[in-house]
Amino acid sequence: MWQLLVLLLLLEKAECELNQLLDSVYADQHFETLLVLQHSQSRAEEMDKRWDWSWPVLSFDEHVDCQLSGSYNNEMLALVWLCGDNNEWNLELWQALDRNLQNMRHVRLLLVLPVEEAEGQPLQQIANTAEQLRFLQVAVLSAQGKVHRLQPYAQQQWREIDPRGEPIFARIRDYQGRAIVTLADQFPPRSFVYHEPHSQQLGMTGYVAKLVKEFARMYNLTIEWQRPIAPGEHMSLILLRNMTLNGTIDMPISLCGYEAPSDSGVFSMPYDLEKWFIMVPCAEEITTADVYGIMCGKKFLGILAGVYFVFALLDTFFGYLLLQRGIDWCTLAFNERIISGMIGQSFNMSAQNMISSRVAHSQLFLLGLVLSTLFAAHLKTLLTKRPPDQQISDFQQLRDAAVDIYFDEAEHFYLDNFKGERAVKLIRSKIKYLSTAGLQAKRQTLNKSQAFSVLTAEWLIMAKRQELFQRPAFCSMPGLIIGSHIILSLPMQANSIFERPLNRLIMRVHSSGLLAYWKKQTLYEMISLGLIQQDKPFPYAAFHEFKVADLTWVWVLLSASLLLSWLIFLGEHLVDFTQRKGRLHMGNH
Repeated sequence: MWQLLVLLLLLEKAECELNQLLDSVYADQHFETLLVLQHSQSRAEEMDKRWDWSWPVLSFDEHVDCQLSGSYNNEMLALVWLCGDNNEWNLELWQALDRNLQNMRHVRLLLVLPVEEAEGQPLQQIANTAEQLRFLQVAVLSAQGKVHRLQPYAQQQWREIDPRGEPIFARIRDYQGRAIVTLADQFPPRSFVYHEPHSQQLGMTGYVAKLVKEFARMYNLTIEWQRPIAPGEHMSLILLRNMTLNGTIDMPISLCGYEAPSDSGVFSMPYDLEKWFIMVPCAEEITTADVYGIMCGKKFLGILAGVYFVFALLDTFFGYLLLQRGIDWCTLAFNERIISGMIGQSFNMSAQNMISSRVAHSQLFLLGLVLSTLFAAHLKTLLTKRPPDQQISDFQQLRDAAVDIYFDEAEHFYLDNFKGERAVKLIRSKIKYLSTAGLQAKRQTLNKSQAFSVLTAEWLIMAKRQELFQRPAFCSMPGLIIGSHIILSLPMQANSIFERPLNRLIMRVHSSGLLAYWKKQTLYEMISLGLIQQDKPFPYAAFHEFKVADLTWVWVLLSASLLLSWLIFLGEHLVDFTQRKGRLHMGNH
């Protein structure tokens, strides 16, 4: 009888201590759900009835298979009843934690040793299993009421604490030099590696590289290359993404599109929000020869033809009505007096003409003076400041333009799954995919017969390079935007121990405005290292003396006039020869 009484007293004492511990954990950092995990073979029904929890409880055993991430709230505390020296049952409990807390390694684990066991579960074994499964916030409540806290990666793995005076679960701020195995994409301005000018040691910068370096500094981590890295070795972001998800590296120094957490890996909160568009060659100035083509366009020639026909008709009828002359229909087709008047040249007005005729001629002279002045002013303006040719401004014009369109081969994956691909569908047949290194090399040439896919951060480099150009070589147009809000994040391995601290750092970077500063700083560093050349590869001449080619249309017009003159001359001589032959034939008869 006394043995049962002792057992009840011990249970009551354990219940009191455990409730105090839970209250202390909740006061330190709130949790919304209590996950109670017991082995199915060791659960005591009467024990379950004794506990009166103040939180929603999820009661699990080793057989439950339910991924809690995304199904319940993420802030929970796991209360695990270990099975003493039964390592097989304890392993099943650890496997249940690993399975059900997928991508929720921030959940705190409070391990309770059974009352009937003295020190059955060695702490070293718990530490090894927790570190292997990436559970870092672990505490153990022993049968004697002692609480031990796991200190990951420290020399002293366990520390006995007083739960009344300090937090049971301490936030990890020191990873004790643990290595982040990584690789850099070397895709400026995200990241690039270079040799220090003086020491010739490898250095790294870029607005993503600065984030990872600051993360390593804050949490005492070490950046370790997965393989030897060389400056200028570009790597595809899809390759780095896949190397992360398959466990080859912890995280890349690169960005990729945001994806939902899965068994393959997790993604940080958005680090950057950018536009995805196509940069196209800027419209160039038209040639001097084309200026004459603009001046003598359809509209201008139509106005001249209409005015000429009206005044030629008036001149013909004035001669018939006022001077009693016969109608010469040739003057309707070619009236040199009207032509000279329309170009503002002086011409004789017959003294015997009536006032109405003279008024018409005066109006013709005034109209010709205005037209010739406007024509000359417009021509001079266009010759000194030639207008640009038609600018490619939408996907339809880009499809019809004689330019090659290049995308990164890594973008093929995102382009196929992009929701706004209707606009891109117009140019899909013209897209050519290049490696990351190939795209970088082609983009540097500023070849105006090519167009390239870029993000906003990459466009900053191009805009900085063209900052001192008299005329930019490439432009960004509102009608060529593929996506206005592209979410970019850092991929990590599944159950990554870096997810929560990295997300906290990203939030601080955004709130402090460091991202914009890092981007601007990266541009200045690239200029100082000579990676952004601001010298224009092809010089621009604002004005040059006239050349023969500039008068192409003038020569065409003169040639046509000479040809017409010769045809008229031959026609007149042919008519004269025919008339003489006719008269001679009549004289012989």
